[in-house]
This record gives sequence, structure tokens and C-alpha cells, in this order.
Amino acid sequence: MRIRFIFLLIVATSWAQQKNTDSISNSTPANEYIIHYDDFIKTRVGFTNSFNSFHIKDQKDNLDFTLSPNQRLRSTFTFMYKFIELDLGYTPDFIRFNKDDEKYGKTSFSNFGTRLYLGKWMQSIEYTKIKGFYVNKDDIGIPENLLFSNFQMRRFGGSTSYIFNPNFSFRTIFGQSEWQKKSAGSFVPSISYYFTQMKNDNPSKDNSIDIAVGPGYYYNWVINKNLLISAGAYGGVGYNTTKTTYSDGTPEEIIDGLSYQTQLNLNLGYNSEKFYTGVTARWNTFYYDNDPRVHIKDQQRFFEFYVGYRFKASERISNLVNNPQSLIKKK
Repeated sequence: MRIRFIFLLIVATSWAQQKNTDSISNSTPANEYIIHYDDFIKTRVGFTNSFNSFHIKDQKDNLDFTLSPNQRLRSTFTFMYKFIELDLGYTPDFIRFNKDDEKYGKTSFSNFGTRLYLGKWMQSIEYTKIKGFYVNKDDIGIPENLLFSNFQMRRFGGSTSYIFNPNFSFRTIFGQSEWQKKSAGSFVPSISYYFTQMKNDNPSKDNSIDIAVGPGYYYNWVINKNLLISAGAYGGVGYNTTKTTYSDGTPEEIIDGLSYQTQLNLNLGYNSEKFYTGVTARWNTFYYDNDPRVHIKDQQRFFEFYVGYRFKASERISNLVNNPQSLIKKK
């Protein structure tokens, strides 16, 4: 509920800007490359398995292991109308295939994300919280997995991107609130920024800031009027600073240096006027070399299968979103 409240605040603060953008979008003539669904309410149900893991290679102590959460398949419900997007996620017992908490530990996961489109600009915002990780026994040569049930990661951040080609639809990739009619691609440079906090049972806490900028390219390949494949990649170079603080009076430590970021996206989508479905896979990795003898990879992986349906918004809902002041006047 707390995350959903943050979402509503973001929607409220961006309402004025988005209202102008949507008005322009609605008045734009039909594009021979893109089908717009601005007047439709989009609903989507998906099954997703997204997680963060940390691969650590320490040459000083001859260690090479991955700190991972216990992966869980979750269901999600998505509601989209114009610039409004609301995601609800839960994990019913009948899809919890990996009931193996004793072996891999219990993991709790919460995630919130939204995207705003302002002309050729795209703004993404996300929040992630994961608690409960483990190290596989084979990585460190012990009889049982090493569990860190109280290891917790919080991350808040996003990215700002500029889409050069007006005939390329980014919304086809993310949510299918549009559909690409003719194959097109675009150069999409981005800047990303994240704040990450990690803590465990010990008295230390790590706070990291990552900023990276770089080029990207995405392409929607239209196979036929109902089927397409989307692919894209991004590579960035940036700066990372990590501050470790201690609650027992130990002096804080600060480590900084260059970081590198890579993103890969792959999507297979099917579309009709009202029904749509697809499979999406994404990989986002940060590489840290603050210490030449210690290499860390922060890996984010996302896989989702979804089905969705569009239906025409009523005139009352359309008027309310396009002119929210009318509701106040009626009262």
C-alpha cells in the first residue's frame, strides 16, 4: 500500500504536464507507422520472475560466488489509460512452484515502476525492495547453501531517454499501449541514476549512488500486422560512490570509481484491436571496478509472459481525464 501511495503522488504531480502531452497526442493525425490506443483502457495480466543478484569475484581472498534471492514466480495486474499506469502484484499459493524456503531461504520482493512520455522524451521511475538472499553451496564448497535471511536491498532510481525517430514506438515494447505497423528503429541515448542501500545483521550499511550515460538503439521488426519482434541494447559509462556506515562507532568508509552499465531487451508481441499478448526479457547489469582485485556485477533480470485486453473508455472517463476540473465544478 505504501508503494501504491507513492505511485499516486507521482501521477498527481505530473498531471498538468501529461495533460498537455495527451491533448497533443489525441489531436495528432494517424501515423502510417504507429497505431495509437489513447482512447482505450488497457488491462493486462502477467506472470513474471524478476530478481537482482550480485556476482562477486575477489582475487585477494580467492572467492568467486553469486549472492541471489530465492526466485519466485509472481502474477501482476496492470491498468493503463493515457498516461496513467497502475500495477498490482501478488503471489497466490498455486503458482508458488519453488516452495523450498528451507533450502534457499525465504525472499520477500516488492517493486513499483512507471513510465512517463513527454513528446520524444521518456522518463522511467522504479523502486525495488528485496529481503532474503543466499549463496549456492557449490560456489564456496560447503555442504549446504549459505543463507542471509536478513540481507536487504532497496533501490530507487530511473532513467531519462530521448527517442530520435518519431516513427518508432517505444510504447509497443513497454505495455503495448501502441502498436508498430511498419518496421522502424531509433537511436535512444539515456542517462540513468540509482540510489541503492544494502544492509544485513551486522552493524554496517552500504549506500551507493550510480550515474551512467550512454547510447542505445532499439528496433521493432514487424513480421505481419499482428506479430512483431523488438530488440534493443544500451551501454553506459558512469560514476559510482559507495559509503559504508557503522552503528558501532567504526569510522565510515567511502569508495568511488568508474562503473559500466549494459542493458539488453527482447520482446515477442502479438496484437489485435482489443486482445494482445507477449513475452518480454530484460537484462540490466552494473559493473564495478573500484578495487582492481575485487570485481562486482549487480545483475537485474526480468522475464514476463502477459495477456491483455483493450476496451473503449466511456465518455465520462475520457472527459474526467482530459478535464479533471469538470469533476470539481460538478461538486
